[in-house]
Amino acid sequence: MKYLYLYIPYLFILLAQWFPKKPWFFPANQNKYVVIAIFFLGLQTALLIARKKKYVNEILNTRYLPQNWLIASMFFLFMLCFPILNRSWGDGLLLLETNLLETKLFGFQFTLDEILESILHSQLTNLLSVFQLSEDPVVSYSILSYTAGVFFLASFLWLGKNKSNNLSIFILLSSGGFLLTFGYAENYTLVTTIHLGLYLFVHRYSQEPKDNDQLLYGSTILVALSMLFHLVSGYLALLLFYLWYFHSPKEKKVKHLILCTVIGSMILLPWFVYLTLLHDPTVDRNSTHLIHPPFYPIKRLISMNHFKEFFSVLYWNVFLSSFYLVYQWLFEKEKWKNFIKQPNHRLMFVATFAFVLHGLIHNPQLGFPADWDLMGFYWLPITFLAFLYWNEENHIHWKWIPVLLFGVTIMIVSAIELNKTNPKDELVWEITKKAIDTYAKENRTLIESLPKEEKKFFAKGDFLFFKGEHITKQLCDFPNKQSLIDTMKQHRKDWKEGFLKGSFRSKETLSAFLTEATKTNVIYLKSLEANTICHPLL
Repeated sequence: MKYLYLYIPYLFILLAQWFPKKPWFFPANQNKYVVIAIFFLGLQTALLIARKKKYVNEILNTRYLPQNWLIASMFFLFMLCFPILNRSWGDGLLLLETNLLETKLFGFQFTLDEILESILHSQLTNLLSVFQLSEDPVVSYSILSYTAGVFFLASFLWLGKNKSNNLSIFILLSSGGFLLTFGYAENYTLVTTIHLGLYLFVHRYSQEPKDNDQLLYGSTILVALSMLFHLVSGYLALLLFYLWYFHSPKEKKVKHLILCTVIGSMILLPWFVYLTLLHDPTVDRNSTHLIHPPFYPIKRLISMNHFKEFFSVLYWNVFLSSFYLVYQWLFEKEKWKNFIKQPNHRLMFVATFAFVLHGLIHNPQLGFPADWDLMGFYWLPITFLAFLYWNEENHIHWKWIPVLLFGVTIMIVSAIELNKTNPKDELVWEITKKAIDTYAKENRTLIESLPKEEKKFFAKGDFLFFKGEHITKQLCDFPNKQSLIDTMKQHRKDWKEGFLKGSFRSKETLSAFLTEATKTNVIYLKSLEANTICHPLL
């Protein structure tokens, strides 16, 4: 039964190729997955037949195995060659557009959902611009993404430093979540990096009861800091509660509770107070999930479609590590019990539970694969656990080698496929960058004259109509093209009057306008998809 279990990954990927609808988590061509699955089925079977041969174990447990640092170095070169350029995975062009527009108008982008993440990307763009290197936010996102990748690789190499040639680095390299560090343009890479810092910290300090002060205060600082990078880190409050309940001595419980609350508040409150009340402009309250949290309605929460979505994200982000840990739970009961008794391992389970909870109750706004990154934060604690378990083994279990290689191969195939870009998307982005530059120069004075609480909301809507008109003019002729341009011009005029005359302070008036504007935007997006850009103004 143990050996049959190991065939599940290959059989599943073969079966999935004939699903009525192709799963989003297999981005490459069907034939590639079929060939890969058949190859590893054969390799797994060959090793199964040869399992009693002495030379197999000799090869797998000698100096012939490459060092983890060498594997990591070669993989990093691969990462540099194949950054993720597919803008359908993640927020795509909309994220880049918003970041560049706000950086041009206000100096940097900021939102309550991801304060430091967006600010750091903007400030790096500004720094690169000063040295006349690039004003394209794609560059700043890539630099910070790859920097995070170096930290990830170095951290896991450090964790496994006592067993440098046991192939443990494959645990990380086979996790889909690691694609965040492939030059990925999204606001989830840096917060995940802070999470890794937190897990390294609790791994170090949770094993000694005398370190409870450092453990609780340090963890509070890191969780609060990660919340400034992204509010999704708020789910780690469950980890802080667990730490306080089980790692705070009875005589210190009140002291720890008060001090941790004060420390967290001192880190978080100044930023939120400043950006919501004092900074000019203040945050756009219409675009933050803090005020409008998107939770699943009960009807959709408990449904087959929802569970299918959840397990799809789980498969994409961290299938191999999950598969490995489930095997240990099923077939290595005694070792598993000893493993989970350790306090540092229990903390990883709590972190996993916190983000599984997020993955179940948060309602993704874009759907999949666009929201694969937002919904899968549990990939890191699961990968961390699997890595620790692998490193506690006395020797390499040969039967897992094909599975590890299979997982890394699937990752490589995915990265190569997601490196491909849509030429039309790239052209739209080049046009959009020019439009942002023109818009900022023409409208900065008007925007600066508005009340500070209206500036961001106005600029976001005004640029939407400006960009729509600007790009539609460059499309090939199609029926109703001029009518669409005229409608967007009128929307822009009405939008400006609504703010200058104050009529949009009425929620009913604003809501009615946004309803009509949304209809026009849908028509624009459909026309952009259906028509070619014949007259690019670059």
